[in-house]
Amino acid sequence: MIRHTEAGMLYQWAAALPANSVIVEIGCYGGLSTSYLATGCAGNGSKIYAIDPFASDLNLQAARTDHAVRLENKPSRDQVAQRLKQSGLAQHVELIEGYSQEVVKNWNRKIDFLWIDGNHDRAYEDYTDWAPFLKPRARVALHDAHPVFGLTQVAEAARKIFSTDEWVELEHVKSIITGVRKS
Repeated sequence: MIRHTEAGMLYQWAAALPANSVIVEIGCYGGLSTSYLATGCAGNGSKIYAIDPFASDLNLQAARTDHAVRLENKPSRDQVAQRLKQSGLAQHVELIEGYSQEVVKNWNRKIDFLWIDGNHDRAYEDYTDWAPFLKPRARVALHDAHPVFGLTQVAEAARKIFSTDEWVELEHVKSIITGVRKS
């Protein structure tokens, strides 16, 4: 679900963060992008908060799905935790089982990097929900956002987000569109 070039950039962006940064990942699924982020931030003491409903309440997930990922055999939180532990990355990640729109209601940390790769129909709402917590110079990245390599609804979300003068260092890597807040 993530290309090698995209994985490499997640690693680089995480590695470039200031010490003890906070990364919020919306949409963890099996933990692949989580592991690249964790590997990148291993040297700077940063922490990833990976939010996903995992294999819980699959009936509700089926009702809310954007049909981009299969729900059959979806990894559980415990399975992802075990993979991260086996990879030596568990200490850099807190797995949060739930939906981003619910988790944000109790959130109280400033964010250095917001990685949006959850329900594609909610990409813009995920950004607006979490934007109040972004630090100056925070990076925001959306997966599946490129108009050619991504999905229409995420490309539109990226256009809405990054079309203001609030953003610098805009770039795309395959289907990832990203930018850094000016201040």
